Amino acid sequence: MIESTAAEDRTDGWSVRQRLAGLRLRFRDPALEKAFREDRFKLNLGNVRFAFLAGICLWIGWGILLRRYMLALQDLRLDATIRIGVFIPMLVLGYAFTYTRVFGRVWEWACFVVGALTIVIWVYYASHIFTLPAEYGYVGVILITAFSYTLLRLRFMLVVLTALVGIAVYFPYAVTARYIVDVSVVLAMLYLFSFAALGALAAYWMERVERQLFIRQRELDEERRRSDLLLLNILPQAVVEQLKTSSGERIAEAFDDVSVIFVDAVGSTEQAARSTPEEFADALDALFRWFDELTDRHGLEKIKTIGDAYMAVAGAPVPMDGHAQAAVAMALEILAGSRVRWPSGDEITVRGGIATGPVVAGVIGERKFAYDVWGDTVNLASRLQEAGEPGQVLVSQRTAADVADRSGFGPAQMIDIKGKGATPVRVLLPPHPSSEDGERASEAEPS
Repeated sequence: MIESTAAEDRTDGWSVRQRLAGLRLRFRDPALEKAFREDRFKLNLGNVRFAFLAGICLWIGWGILLRRYMLALQDLRLDATIRIGVFIPMLVLGYAFTYTRVFGRVWEWACFVVGALTIVIWVYYASHIFTLPAEYGYVGVILITAFSYTLLRLRFMLVVLTALVGIAVYFPYAVTARYIVDVSVVLAMLYLFSFAALGALAAYWMERVERQLFIRQRELDEERRRSDLLLLNILPQAVVEQLKTSSGERIAEAFDDVSVIFVDAVGSTEQAARSTPEEFADALDALFRWFDELTDRHGLEKIKTIGDAYMAVAGAPVPMDGHAQAAVAMALEILAGSRVRWPSGDEITVRGGIATGPVVAGVIGERKFAYDVWGDTVNLASRLQEAGEPGQVLVSQRTAADVADRSGFGPAQMIDIKGKGATPVRVLLPPHPSSEDGERASEAEPS
């Protein structure tokens, strides 16, 4: 199922790229186009601000450099007026505008307007500076146009519009100015048209590559998200985060106080013999899915299933207060009655064991690795589950002591635990005990 979903996503990704054909370079999906533009703005905001600052520095630098070559007083006055009174303030205002909330919605058109206005004013300025060569005019138009796709990183269509504005404004001036010879006009238009074509081509491929990279990044993000979901079905989230930041080291951690619960489906072997494999697997799957819901509800972490047994821990990998109460609360819900039945129609009866104490937890192995917990507390919980009667949950004396004020238990009894010998345990009583259980609860010894 996951592989088929991934294949569908890849197909969707390629269809989006194929829809980029054409000069508009626009995704047909409005949501995708909006996401691309938002992402592009975040990536280019630094470039735009740098472009405004660089423009200010260039206007100042050119003014200082060229001032000595302006031989007429009228040229010097016009240069100072346009450069200091128009160009630099316009870029300062543009730079300040980048820090407003509105800029993110209109940044490309705002930059285009600044560029187009600069070209128009520049041509007027160049047409009234008579002591500099005619080339001064079209070279400026070329440099301003270059800013539109090198630093401002405008989209292809806006770069084309900027270049067309430059040609449309400069051409009438060039052909009507008497002091510009014909060959200079031809050279100027040749340079302008050639640079416009090369700039537009560069802008087209830059934007096309940007859009393809955007799609690829979204595909990678989706694959990463899917991988994370798969990992979270195997490992706790806290462990997944540790694995992402670790450099291949083994993950192991000691926990001073947790509660471990084992729950086993009684009579599963007999039921398996009476059912088809599919029916038996469906029933066990439904039971364990219910257990999964309970672990999530009470804040436990599922560790694993072993045959027809289910293991969970409260207090690891993230320590928690009241872990014993959480494990007991899950067990009480289980004792209240399973909503799942065997294929034969028989009610599923369970037995369980809960123990509280220190454990060691971590991830081991290189292939099919899993998060697991080890220690005497785990062994005790497992043995308690094995020693319980059907429909019973045995708890360790330590667990009962931690939750004695909130849960009911039967009297302490000694049972022989493999590897530990005689061990005191308590029977967890359901929240609404029968009269017989009520009498046992009233006779229960204090923990």
